[in-house]
Amino acid sequence: MSGLVLLTLSFPLLMLGITAWREANHEAGVRAWQLEEAASAADPKDREDFAEYAKYTLDRQQSAERTRNWLLTVAVLGAGGGIALLLPIRRRPVAEPASDDPAQPARDAAAEPAQDGTAQQPVQDVAADDAGPPGLFRPCRACQWRISVEAIACPRCGCPHEPVPEQSAPVNGMQRAFYIALLVLGLGSATVIYTVLFDSLSETRLVQVAPYWLFPSVFGYYGLVAQRMEARRQTTHLDTVSEQLLNVIREAGGSLGQVIALLIHAPFLMVKSRRPSSPGRARPSPACSTGATSGSTASTAMPAPSPG
Repeated sequence: MSGLVLLTLSFPLLMLGITAWREANHEAGVRAWQLEEAASAADPKDREDFAEYAKYTLDRQQSAERTRNWLLTVAVLGAGGGIALLLPIRRRPVAEPASDDPAQPARDAAAEPAQDGTAQQPVQDVAADDAGPPGLFRPCRACQWRISVEAIACPRCGCPHEPVPEQSAPVNGMQRAFYIALLVLGLGSATVIYTVLFDSLSETRLVQVAPYWLFPSVFGYYGLVAQRMEARRQTTHLDTVSEQLLNVIREAGGSLGQVIALLIHAPFLMVKSRRPSSPGRARPSPACSTGATSGSTASTAMPAPSPG
């Protein structure tokens, strides 16, 4: 919300700066004409008057230039700050340091009493030859099979697991500042071209200079969007580009921001990137569904032996 307010306040400052720019150009043209008349006038009195007029015109021109520089500087800084607030990079929560013992989660689960009131059997440690690098694997809470910390289900018994959150990567501040600078530079150039310089440029010249403001604007904006999508990829577990963009649109500030974000990202909502392949989920074991663990295999009912 604060970013939208900052952008709204920057817009009138930008318009006032453009008006001061035009006024400074007008005063410069008037002064040039006065100096020409002072040089070409035959009467010494007229030459003196035009020189005096040019002096006062120069004061007005310099005042307009100072006002223009101040207003445009504040407007550009405000617009850049508003964009930075509208597209925040939120850090993912840092995962708690895991225990050095890979079988500790299994022992903790075995130490808790079962739901039916019976004591659970102690969980056996996983064999040393099956143990993987510490921090990359963990035992399944149902069958004790070694699975990755990123797995959402055990490939052996199908017991669901919550992936261990990864440690948040540091935000690339230089890259983020580069994207913001490109976006502000592109939008500022477009504003100057189509307001201050529009009357002095031909249609052909306007078409020729369009890539010089369009490319920085698009590159900077979608660079910020890509940074935000990358920061939220692990926490949201959204794999396709369309899902990530929909998540960005939902978090846009207010209904107006969501509508604008939807219009901007509409062509990219049809992009279907490849979803990473996940191992086939097996049918959950009884030990996982009931919450009881019994060693390396799920407990099943054995048929009674036939008499004789």
